[in-house]
Amino acid sequence: MPSLADDPRFSANAFFPRRDSSAKPPNAIDLMLAVDDETRVHARIHDAASAIATLVLFHGNGEVVADYDALARSYEDAGAKLVVVDYRGYGRSEGRPNVRTTIEDAPRVISVLGPHLGALPVIVMGRSLGSMCAAELMRAAPLAIAGFVLESGFTDVLAFARRRGIVLDTMADDDRALLCPLAKIACSGAPLLVLHGEDDTLIVPDEGRAAFAASTAIDKTLVIVPGRGHNDLSFHPVYWGALASFVARVGAVR
Repeated sequence: MPSLADDPRFSANAFFPRRDSSAKPPNAIDLMLAVDDETRVHARIHDAASAIATLVLFHGNGEVVADYDALARSYEDAGAKLVVVDYRGYGRSEGRPNVRTTIEDAPRVISVLGPHLGALPVIVMGRSLGSMCAAELMRAAPLAIAGFVLESGFTDVLAFARRRGIVLDTMADDDRALLCPLAKIACSGAPLLVLHGEDDTLIVPDEGRAAFAASTAIDKTLVIVPGRGHNDLSFHPVYWGALASFVARVGAVR
């Protein structure tokens, strides 16, 4: 069976990259992180003097690092210093996006970022498309990661493929091991927060519930944000309250 992860149609339909070269805010640092010998991806670290944890965000599809400049203060108010990472081909990042490399780049990004993250506990957050990066880090289980957040994340790989124009009844074992988040989520006992919109029709709330059920963490929380869809969770105070509570718990463990 041909590999779904390496199917060019899948990757072509899975990503909506856009370029961006806007100036960074004055309180931010830009880094170019080498994920292989030929490719660097862009990350932006926002200063946050009052933070008790560092939150590394793998963002949603069609987004870029700069889209979070205005939100960095809200993350600081929730207790987190925000670090946002672009995928290959997004923003200033080099290369072209591909399903396999996007997943496999996640541990490389964390490894290269490490010296720049400081001493605060590290939380990895994956939003929508970025949830597959967070799930891979749950499988890889770097000891430096103190907690995980999944926002509007997918867990049904066949449904994800269908949304990208690939209709399958089943998939090869190698693809399932690479692409299916559920087994990866079960690998980590680190604290987990799952955030999902009650009215999300793109990735339905049951996929968030499946992520929560798969987790083996003792400290795990599922928050279904009322009246919100796929892209507007952060406009609801429940979202920020849940995130602040989670950051406080993780940040208290040193």
